[in-house]
Amino acid sequence: MLDFLISIDTILFHFINSYAISGPADIFFSFITESKYIWPLYGVLLSILIVKFGTRGRIASIFLLLTVFSVDLFSTHIIKPYIGRERPCRALSETRKLVPCGPGQSFPSTHAINNACIAVLLSLLFPFMRIPLCIMAFLIGYSRIYVGVHYPIDVLGGFIIGSLAGISAFFLVKKTETFIIKRSLS
Repeated sequence: MLDFLISIDTILFHFINSYAISGPADIFFSFITESKYIWPLYGVLLSILIVKFGTRGRIASIFLLLTVFSVDLFSTHIIKPYIGRERPCRALSETRKLVPCGPGQSFPSTHAINNACIAVLLSLLFPFMRIPLCIMAFLIGYSRIYVGVHYPIDVLGGFIIGSLAGISAFFLVKKTETFIIKRSLS
């Protein structure tokens, strides 16, 4: 069964990385996959949360930073070394590499974890953000396959882990809000 899933994963990877391609998509996905271009947008978003959305925005910002930092470290230093799956850009000679392969292992995609966590947490707290954040998370996850550094299962696993982390952080934000409200009323 595992061999079957891995073979399907590899076929999907080759389709996305080698056949579902175009020049404009190469430019777009090479850009959006780079954290150095995307994280400043999230910095602006955090600033807006802090300034415009009062206590909820400040609490959300704190838990968002703590959660993303925690799941990023958990993925990079615990899950990836334990699973030990080699990235397709190193394992498959016919991979189109649009960005450097990067260090570390392939499963799960930490980009997918981080962006799913952000999208889920903020979508639950601020529903009007749901569509743009989910589109952004999906495009970044897809970009990791397109540029040749992750398999589809890596991204799917990252989305699941990031979503669970975002949901957990949502409940912590709600409990913290309740605690602050109770304290202010006493």
